[in-house]
Amino acid sequence: MSKPRVDYAAHEEAYRLFRSQGREGWDTAEGTEKTLREWVQALENKCVPSTGKALELGCGAGDVSLLLAKVGYEVFGVDISPTAIEWAREKAVACGLLVSFGVGNVLNLKGYTDEAFDLVVDGHCLHCIIGDDRSAFLKAARRVLRQGGVLIVKTMCGEPAMGWAREHFDPKSRCVIRDDGLVIRFLGMPQDILTELRGSGFRSIDWQVLPAVSEDDQETLLVYAAK
Repeated sequence: MSKPRVDYAAHEEAYRLFRSQGREGWDTAEGTEKTLREWVQALENKCVPSTGKALELGCGAGDVSLLLAKVGYEVFGVDISPTAIEWAREKAVACGLLVSFGVGNVLNLKGYTDEAFDLVVDGHCLHCIIGDDRSAFLKAARRVLRQGGVLIVKTMCGEPAMGWAREHFDPKSRCVIRDDGLVIRFLGMPQDILTELRGSGFRSIDWQVLPAVSEDDQETLLVYAAK
């Protein structure tokens, strides 16, 4: 496969659409509730620092960041979509929570200092990052994580289960490619994603594959990795 065509800025258009539809964020209300339940469980792992500064990569409308703030972290969230960040800020005000949300690029995390965070979380952002950008994403995440800090990754993985993914899946690149040639998802095998993390300087502490629970769902790799 030649250099993939990507358009990360298209997430802005998606967030505008979802907000106009009255959604909670990227997902439906039911989907958001499921995601938050999974994050509550994920944070219970003994390797996760219980306090400190946390950064969510690709925070979207802010629900996971707000959960982190509720349980006591000093939280920062970054997303490429201005609409998502505005939405997240409004939610924080409505909840009475202090979270620093900002528009930014997760491939370089400019504006965030080295070793600033005890915890960095990726809730379904990495599978939207394609090709060589994946190593840039992981390099940036490692840079802002303090020595001994923890990265939690939740990313789609495995064979495509959802209909739209199966129809547009390229098994060679393991990418979902739209009819216009735009690459929108990477569905790596779990062991290959773990190898990516190790290659970027992370040490895997624990991991598991969360099964798909419906025909509109996809297997998810949950990884805890340390710097």
